[in-house]
Amino acid sequence: NLNNNLYPLAILIGGPTASGKTQLAYELQSRIPSVIINSDSMQVYNDLKILTNIPSKNDLKQFNCELFGFINYPKSCSLGFWKENVELILKNKEKIIPIFVGGTGLYLDSLIHGISPIPKTPEKIRLKIRNIHKKLGNHYFFEKLKKIDKKYSQIISKNDSQRILRAMEVKVVTGKPFSKWHEIKMKGIFERYIYVVIKNDRGALYKRINERCSSMVEAGVIEEVDGFLKKKRSKNHPIYKSIGLESFEQYLNGQITLDDSISDFMQETRRYAKRQITWFKNRSKHSKHLNLNQAKNFILRNI
Repeated sequence: NLNNNLYPLAILIGGPTASGKTQLAYELQSRIPSVIINSDSMQVYNDLKILTNIPSKNDLKQFNCELFGFINYPKSCSLGFWKENVELILKNKEKIIPIFVGGTGLYLDSLIHGISPIPKTPEKIRLKIRNIHKKLGNHYFFEKLKKIDKKYSQIISKNDSQRILRAMEVKVVTGKPFSKWHEIKMKGIFERYIYVVIKNDRGALYKRINERCSSMVEAGVIEEVDGFLKKKRSKNHPIYKSIGLESFEQYLNGQITLDDSISDFMQETRRYAKRQITWFKNRSKHSKHLNLNQAKNFILRNI
């Protein structure tokens, strides 16, 4: 445990998808000795690089970046595993400042508060809940979650079966809602942190999201999805939650047109951004919400 031996400083950059977080991290890195650490729960995987918008090979080479695409299927990444890897990087890079960049608020939050001490679920209960889920479906479970843990149901997607199941397990095992466990805060690992959340004009953000989705199509995202689906992987793997995967799969199966799949992809990404904005607004209590330019100046002034 590193709590007795805190690291001096971390920079955290959160915010919705397409808000310019990674670009800001690159600009900061040209000014300060630093390492950029991915804090996005989808960009940890080595699959679907275009779909999850992992920085290009050139960028990863040019900038000092860690934890992008570092997990190969069938392994999956939990918050705890990500955090262990963060601590390994910090041990080896003592003289430089870590810049954590990503839209997964829980990852960023865990750096400040540590991870809530939620007990492990016994395998028997896990399997039992999963079997009921197979029979009754996700909609039923989400409706149930709304009743037992309204707070948590508001910050996750109704399609996020992995998180819904986890919340159910925790309630069954501990009798306490998942959101209550999240309120128990542990200590973080930094003496000081500068935490900014990028604030955007909603219209401009949505326009950027649509443009980015279009450029992914031009970059070959559909071919990438096609290649991925041919590998016949387990649908329970978190990578299957990648936004756009389902729409493109429907197109590839001839169920919808290409135009419909692209507009679904755009709409789903905009909805995701909206959920991220809500999460950061309600949960990231220790952050400053600033536009890109203000964020850059604020960070450089406070280092």
